[in-house]
This record gives sequence, structure tokens and C-alpha cells, in this order.
Amino acid sequence: MRRLLKYLARLASVSVVIFTLLSYLSPLVNPVYFPWLAFFGTAFPWLLLFNILLLLLWIWRINRFALYHLGVLFFGWHFITSFIGLNLGTKPGSSSVFTLATHNLGGLYRSAKFSAATRVQAAEAYVAFLKTHGVPDILCTQETSGKFYRLIADRLGYSNTFNLKKGTVILSKFPMEAGGDIPFGNTANSSIWVDIRVNKELVRVYNLHLQSNRVTQTTEKVIAEHELDEGETWNTIGSVLGKVGNATSVRAEQALTLKQHMRKCNHPILICGDFNDTPNSFVYATLSAGFKDSFKESGWGLGTTFGGALPMLRIDYILADPTMRVYTCQTIHDAEFSDHYPVFSTIGF
Repeated sequence: MRRLLKYLARLASVSVVIFTLLSYLSPLVNPVYFPWLAFFGTAFPWLLLFNILLLLLWIWRINRFALYHLGVLFFGWHFITSFIGLNLGTKPGSSSVFTLATHNLGGLYRSAKFSAATRVQAAEAYVAFLKTHGVPDILCTQETSGKFYRLIADRLGYSNTFNLKKGTVILSKFPMEAGGDIPFGNTANSSIWVDIRVNKELVRVYNLHLQSNRVTQTTEKVIAEHELDEGETWNTIGSVLGKVGNATSVRAEQALTLKQHMRKCNHPILICGDFNDTPNSFVYATLSAGFKDSFKESGWGLGTTFGGALPMLRIDYILADPTMRVYTCQTIHDAEFSDHYPVFSTIGF
């Protein structure tokens, strides 16, 4: 029995190391050509956990397998710091400092039809939340109704707003000079941009909501029922994986379109929003190339931004132009307004 357990532990170690290495390859390969590789990138937080547990096991057993897990963790340190922040932030040393936040509010509307009264009540609660944690100078939201964001803007003094009736909104206390969207074709997701005059500097802000997987409710149902011996359950799981694979490929094309659009901009850029993809993804690698990830620069602790059926995912970001300095980054994990957690960042020139 002991030999069998040792064999199974070694098999688990080999499998986890191989899967982890595949997750490191995920950002390098466009999922349009090989969508299945993206699943390993998405699974990285859990693979990281398994690597740590198995490392501790083999250290306790004084076994050479500990070196395999230690080596794969060392090799992927770049990815670990994309998920676990090791920075305490710094005090702003410039007068040209502003705050920026991003938050997907779609969970606010799930299984609920707002009346005028409940909408106002929800808006008041959200305003109170923002006042508690510091009202950002620029607020980017996704999956937000026009009636809701106008209530927020009115109560918090956002005199400048931009929305193309697609749920993606930018609210700013600084003046806006131009704006538009990036056409994604036949999809409910959208991405917009606005040129904002921030302390005399012209900055372009992109608010992204990339292709959704649209499997949250189905996934929650599978997890709740636990009927893995039922053929229907496995058919449902197969359908979920198919949808995720297709959405991953669509996001990759959207990211390439966005990158092309950004290359035509002649002033500093800020990118924020819901990428629907993790740091171990082609989408993140494409969009973050040449930018500062605010969490990697100044974040602390777990970077989880999604609290839905699949926990431990970091899919919401604030990326800053390399000419800017990121002083702080904070994800508010006690927010109860959505299945996404808001990300706040302090940035300066």
C-alpha cells in the first residue's frame, strides 16, 4: 500500500510539473491555432498550489522530487508574481498623481430586474463604497446600465462620461477631448477609448471588456449538482469547455485588434478593464507587452479579481504606459456588488 501511495505521489508530481510547463507556454501560442493550451494557462493558480503542496511533501520525505517542483517554480517566477503581489507600494512623490479604478458590475444585475427604487438604492450603496475606499479620479466600469452609471456620476461629481450604450463606461473628473470604440463585430462585449486631459497631460484610457465565456451559470449548476456519474453532466462539461475554447480564440483576435489600434496613438496610454483571461494567456501577453502591470508593480497578496464559480482567477487589470509610475495597486476583496472585485491604482507622471 505504501509503495502504491508513493507511486501515485510521484505520478502526481510529474503530471503537475508537465502541466505547469504547458501553462508557461500558453502566453506564447495564439489560441486560434491551439485553443486547448489556454486551459493550462487558466489553471495556473491551482497548479501553483499543487506545486507548493507537493514541494512540502517531498521536502518532508527528503526526496529529490522536491527539486523538480522547486525548479519549475523558480523557472516560472515571472508568472507567480503576476498572481501573488510582493510589493507594499510607494508614497507618491509627484504632484501629477491621479487615481484610476476598474470594476465589472455585471454581477449586480444577475437574476434581478431593477426597479427605479432598487436601482437608486444600489447606486447609493456603491457610492458609499467608493467614498470609503477613495473615489477615483477616473472610473472604468463594464456591464453597466446607462441609468445606473448616471446615478453614480451625479452623486460623485463625475462631470465627464463616455458610453456608447454597450455597457462599457468611462467616468472622469478630468476633461475629455475625444473618444471612440474598437469594433469587435457581432458580440455583446465592447471596448472604448477616451483621450483625457490629466493635469495638463493628454492621456488615452482604454476600457476593455473582452469576449465573455458565458458559462458562469452553467458552471455553478455543475458544481452544485455534483452528479459526475451522469452522462448529461459530462455533456454539459464538454459544452462548457467548447465555449471557453471558442471565447479564448475570439479574445486573442480582439487583443491583436486592440494592439494595432494602440500603435496609432501618440500619447501615453492606460489600459484597464475585464480581459476575461489570466496572466498566463496570449491575450494578457499581447496587451501587457511594453506596459507596466499595476499589480506587479505595486500590488500585495493574492491578485484574485473574480469571485465566481471558478475562484482564484485574476482577469481584471490596470496597465500603465512605461512613461508613468505606478505607486499603489489594491484589489478590494470584500466588495459585494459583483462577482468581480474592483481594482484601484494610484499613478503619476
